[in-house]
Amino acid sequence: MIDINVAQLLEQLCAVQGKKLIVADENWALVNWADVALRSHPNLQLISNRYDIAQQAEASGLTVIFNDLDFSIFDSHSFDAIFFRVSKERASSHHVINQSIKLLKSQAILILSGDKNDGIKSYVKKACVLMGDNSPAKKNGTSYLAKITFHQASKNLLNDNNYQMIRPLEAVPENHISSKPGIFGWDKVDRGSAFLVTKLPMFLKRFKYPPERLLDLGCGYGYLGYCALKLSFKELTLTDNNAAALLAVTKNFKGSTNQVNVIASDAGDTITEQFDTILCNPPFHQGFAVDGDMCTKFLAATKRLLAPHGHALFVVNTFIPLEKKAKHYFNVIDILASDGSFKLVALS
Repeated sequence: MIDINVAQLLEQLCAVQGKKLIVADENWALVNWADVALRSHPNLQLISNRYDIAQQAEASGLTVIFNDLDFSIFDSHSFDAIFFRVSKERASSHHVINQSIKLLKSQAILILSGDKNDGIKSYVKKACVLMGDNSPAKKNGTSYLAKITFHQASKNLLNDNNYQMIRPLEAVPENHISSKPGIFGWDKVDRGSAFLVTKLPMFLKRFKYPPERLLDLGCGYGYLGYCALKLSFKELTLTDNNAAALLAVTKNFKGSTNQVNVIASDAGDTITEQFDTILCNPPFHQGFAVDGDMCTKFLAATKRLLAPHGHALFVVNTFIPLEKKAKHYFNVIDILASDGSFKLVALS
C-alpha cells in the first residue's frame, strides 16, 4: 500500500502550476508512476536516490535523475514547487530542505508531508525559519502536510551532518572504511554484518574448493565485501539500490588489487552472471514501514544468481522466518550460527 504521506503529495501535483520537482526516496517505492505520468505533468521532474524508483519512473516517461540527492545539476531558483515526504534519516531531510532554498524561485513553495512521529512538525517549523515563512502544518488523521512559501533565505542552514561528504567510518578506524549519510546505519557497523564476518571461515569450510567469485547483495557501504578481501576471492561484485551506498563502496574499493565491480541494481536485477558465493544482510524496512516481502525478494535473487554448486550466507534477526521462506528456493538450509539476536542461514 502506498505511503499515505506520499499519496497526499501526489494529490497536490495538479493544484500547483509551473515547474515541479519530486524528491523521491524509499518512501515512494510503491507509487504507480505510469498513473502519475498519465496526469500530464510536462513540467514535472523527479530526483531519486533509489535505483528501482528511478528506473520505474523513467520507464513511465517521466524525466528522472538518479543520484545521491545531488541538486547541483539543476539551475538555481528554477522550480515553482518541490514535493518532499520527510525521510527516515534526519540528515537527509535537512539536506533536502537546505537545498530547496537554492532551487525554489521567489514565492515558490516547498510542500512537506509526514507523520507526527516522523518529526514533521519540527521539520515544518525549521523550514519556515529557513525560508522566512510561518505556514502551519495541516493535520489529516495521523499525517501532516505543509505548503511553505520561499520569501527570503536564512543564513543559518539546518544541520545535515555534511550530507554530501564521504568520510572515514569512526567505528572501524583500523579498516579504513568510509561512509556517509543517506546509507542505512551509515555511521556504525551493523551488528548482524559483524556477526557474519566472524563466522566467514566456518562458512567457507562448506566449499570443496576455495571460492573465487563473491557477490555482496545489498552491500551498503561495503563492509561485508571489504572484510572478504582478506580471504580467497579473486573477484568481488557489490550491488545496491541506494545511490549513496554506491558512492561510498566505490571509494572503499578504489585501488584494490582484486577485480571489483560496483553495480546499481534492485536486489541484483541488472546482474546476469552467477557467483559461487553470495553474502547478504537483507533489509526488512521500506522507508518508515516494515516490509515482510524484502527477504523473499532477496532469496529469489540469490536463487537466480548462485552458481549450481555455490553457497549463500544470509544474516537476519532471529524473529525473521527466513528458513521457511527459503524452502521455496533452496534444497539445503542450515542455521550456521546464532547469537540470540541474529542468525546466520547457509543456503545451497
